[in-house]
Amino acid sequence: MSLKKSAFIGITIVLVGILIIAVMVANKPEPPKKPVKDVFPLVEVISPEAKPTTFEVEAHGVVMPRTETTLVSEVSGVIQQVSDKFVVGGFFRQGEILLQIEATDYEVGVEQAKARLASERAKHAQEKAKAEQAKKEWDLTGRSRENAPIIALREPFLLEAKANVLSAEADLKKAEQKLARTVIRAPYDGMVKVKSADVGQFVATGTQLGSTFAIDYAEVRLPLTDQDLAFIEVPDWKNNNIESKVVLTANYAGEKRLWKGKLVRMEGVVDAQSRVHYVVVRVADPYAVLNENNQAPPLKIGSFVTAIIQGKKEDNLVKIPREAFKDLNNVLVSDKDNKLYKRRLEVVRSQANDVYVRSGLQQGDRIVMTSIESPVQGMSLRISGETEPEKVNSPEEKKESYAQKNQ
Repeated sequence: MSLKKSAFIGITIVLVGILIIAVMVANKPEPPKKPVKDVFPLVEVISPEAKPTTFEVEAHGVVMPRTETTLVSEVSGVIQQVSDKFVVGGFFRQGEILLQIEATDYEVGVEQAKARLASERAKHAQEKAKAEQAKKEWDLTGRSRENAPIIALREPFLLEAKANVLSAEADLKKAEQKLARTVIRAPYDGMVKVKSADVGQFVATGTQLGSTFAIDYAEVRLPLTDQDLAFIEVPDWKNNNIESKVVLTANYAGEKRLWKGKLVRMEGVVDAQSRVHYVVVRVADPYAVLNENNQAPPLKIGSFVTAIIQGKKEDNLVKIPREAFKDLNNVLVSDKDNKLYKRRLEVVRSQANDVYVRSGLQQGDRIVMTSIESPVQGMSLRISGETEPEKVNSPEEKKESYAQKNQ
């Protein structure tokens, strides 16, 4: 076989092979087409509900006594007796004797003052009798008393005797007062905070004996911002009948405890540095010793407490978690057709975790809580927990599906 004939046969075989492959490729059935399914963002939503809302304002403060007194000796002497209740933390009733100073010298002083008063009264009686005698003797002269010299009627002597009686009465009163001051009594129902003196100790006038505080009620001074004042009822100098309820919380004996109080007044000065207002909350019977029905644990002076002040009541406010807000006033919502929209809301009060809204939402709106990277107005959403509706094919899609099945 010649070389030309061999080359021709080889080329022919190659061409025939290429032609067969081309025909096979051309007659290959097309793979079935799957419908393209749109994937919309899957989001979680909450359904807002308008409700009546009573605002609460939180503040922090320290429990202080309404009255604190430093006991000071008004006389000098040796402390003769000390009450068993005159110890740090001791509870006493108003009028009870706390300390007693040696009173012998002051009892002697009272007796001496009484004796001097009796003597001066006797002298006054004598001068009064002499003055009456002098008037009678002057009348015997037949002249008018109006023209009589005051010495002749002994008026200056009578006035001096009367003045001496008044002076003696004052000395007696002073001596009795000093004697009474040898007994130190409780000025109110209270407790001992500091004990500075004890039995057998000599104290001079002005010596500090201790410190006490009243326990009929305690006070808590709370700082409030100007915005806080807009949501609570605060008594002022024109209307002091308002008493907003307050709940105080603090840890006691390893547990969180509650106490009830009332907001009773506002201080009249704004702090120059922090620019806050101060209000005062009162807690009755903080140590639960004056009222037998008071079963609350003791609220000790100096305790740090958190106060929740019950404020004003508003109708038809929507409470929304703060995390739903994309900025100060705007949120993303899903309407009744599961379309995404941006709403601008009227915010009434913003707190650490929640925001209260008065208006801005439409009927059927649900707040979108899921973060969306590129939100587009009107885009479709898939709602978590809702069943997606089945997609209805168009006539063209039905024909294409039927052709694929028959191939």
